[in-house]
Amino acid sequence: IDKISFEVFEGEIFGLLGHNGAGKTTTLRIIAGIINDYEGKVEVNGKIGYLPEERGLYKDEKVEEVLMFFGELAGMKKEEIKNQIDYWLKKLNVYKYKNQKIKTLSKGNQQKIQFIVSVLHNPDIIILDEPFSGLDIFNLNLLKEILFELKDMGKGIILSTHQLEKIERFCDRVLIL
Repeated sequence: IDKISFEVFEGEIFGLLGHNGAGKTTTLRIIAGIINDYEGKVEVNGKIGYLPEERGLYKDEKVEEVLMFFGELAGMKKEEIKNQIDYWLKKLNVYKYKNQKIKTLSKGNQQKIQFIVSVLHNPDIIILDEPFSGLDIFNLNLLKEILFELKDMGKGIILSTHQLEKIERFCDRVLIL
C-alpha cells in the first residue's frame, strides 16, 4: 500500500475494491489496529467492529459461549451481551444454533456468527473483509438488508471485496486498489 487516502462518513457504505493481493486486507488491518508497523496516519472516531476474511471463532465452543466471550472482551455487561446475542441470532436466523458448537455449523452460518461478533458491541465503524464468503442468495439478501439498516443508523461501513457486482449493489463510494 502506498500513498492512499480516504475518509468514511457516518451513514455510508464505503467500498474497497481490488484484485487479490492489492492490499485491501492490509489496509483494513491497519485501520482496525491489528497492524501497527506502517508509515502514515489513521484517525478513527468511535468503536470499531471488524469482520476478518478468515474466521476467528473457537470451533470447539458453543455459539453463545463464543459470543459471550467477545462481548466481554468488548467491555459489555453480561445482561447487555445476552440481549444482543438473542437479538442478532434471531435477526440472522441462527437462533436455533445458540447451544451448538461452532464446528457443527455450515460455512454460511459460521460467517453469520462471525458477523455477529463484529456488530455485537454496537460499533460506530464496521469493517467487513469479504463478508459474503459462504453465503447463499437468501443470506446475501439478508445481510444486504442488515447493512442498509446499520447505514440508516449512522454507522460507517467499510466493505472490502474483489467482486465488482457486490460493490455496485452495496456501496455509496468506492476506492479501487
